[in-house]
Amino acid sequence: MKRIVNILLYGSIVALLLYVYNLDFLIFRDLRINYNWLFISFVFLFTGFVFAAISWKVVLNLHNVKVSFKEAAYSQGIVGFTKYIPGRVWTILGRAAILKNEDRKLKKLSFISFKEQLIYLCLGFLISIYPVLKTEKIKEYAWIIIVLTGLLFLLLFSTRLQRFLEKIWNRAFKRSLNLPKIQVIEFAHISGVIAIWWFLWIAGFYFLLISITGFVPFYYAFAFPLSVVLGLISIIFPGGIGVREGVISLFLISNGINADVAVTISIVARVWFLAGEFFAFFLALSFRKKV
Repeated sequence: MKRIVNILLYGSIVALLLYVYNLDFLIFRDLRINYNWLFISFVFLFTGFVFAAISWKVVLNLHNVKVSFKEAAYSQGIVGFTKYIPGRVWTILGRAAILKNEDRKLKKLSFISFKEQLIYLCLGFLISIYPVLKTEKIKEYAWIIIVLTGLLFLLLFSTRLQRFLEKIWNRAFKRSLNLPKIQVIEFAHISGVIAIWWFLWIAGFYFLLISITGFVPFYYAFAFPLSVVLGLISIIFPGGIGVREGVISLFLISNGINADVAVTISIVARVWFLAGEFFAFFLALSFRKKV
């Protein structure tokens, strides 16, 4: 499994570098950037990735899987680029496969990883309701975000819905499926840590925004979580490429940002977040011999 993950990982990095190579960097030529705000945005971004590793460690420890921060950061960061493989399956399985040993079973680790990803997605949708309602031109679509949020919460907490979906899956694919069951206290504990890195990234995106546009209302920064969660559920688009840029552009244009500037910001945001993913990857590499 680890060998497969490594092959997919390095393949996805090559594909990603080709994507970056093919970007039209001419759009950056006329940007006027405040580098002080840009530097602060990277501080928040990188700190968010550190808290993502802490979150993974906390979730594992809650399920009696004892790992160090270095192990969590390594397993989290080393497979980060596998999200650019359609389906996001390898992001969930990859970090579980890295931590697998005689005492840590792959099935249990994958189950925990899937649970954390569901809570991450759930919080992202919850956070995204506010900016959509706040934006006059797109608030009529807020019901879509609200419904998706409600369905995710039902998936996490409704045992009836879980059993129903498990039965459908078992009959259709002749294979057993066990959806993660979660208690309210457990959800509160895990979501508290996940919320920290969500808001670190939102703050980072805000400073990225004002480094380009000058001061704008803070809620403009919520374009970022909205783009991430919609990119995540668009599983046929690796890493949400195209979807995230489109959502950020539409949101900013709907809030009065010039269309050309909005599109440029969406592409800059992709490169900015890629820098964070490379930070997590190289942080993981620095721990490779220590885990």
